Amino acid sequence: MEKHPFDETGLQQLLAELYALPPAELQTQSQNLLADPKTWIQTHFDLDVKQQAFLDQMPVATLAFLGDQGSFAIAHQLPVTLQKNGDPPKEDEGKLFTPKSRFSFATDNLGQTLASGEMTILVSYGQTLGPNGS
Repeated sequence: MEKHPFDETGLQQLLAELYALPPAELQTQSQNLLADPKTWIQTHFDLDVKQQAFLDQMPVATLAFLGDQGSFAIAHQLPVTLQKNGDPPKEDEGKLFTPKSRFSFATDNLGQTLASGEMTILVSYGQTLGPNGS
């Protein structure tokens, strides 16, 4: 699998490749994302120096959320989108990375399951959480 740019087009190309995989290979990809999100991202996306630096400083909790939610989306072939707001920051400007998910899962007495929902990764330039994380 080739690396893709970390933008909406690159993400959709990657998802198309992943969702075309046989079920066992798709599950392996999902499990790899869950187990080590940072390495999975580096393996699948062609990150520039600034993107790599941002990923390197990303808190463990954020990576765990990405791994957990992204793994669920991929395992169930659900939509994932990447939205970027604003222009890429200059050196002294902020960047806010906000992954969001809305998933549901249902099962019946026959053991049938149904997953639904979506995940959005929002990158906002020129913003931060502020001094108190709010």
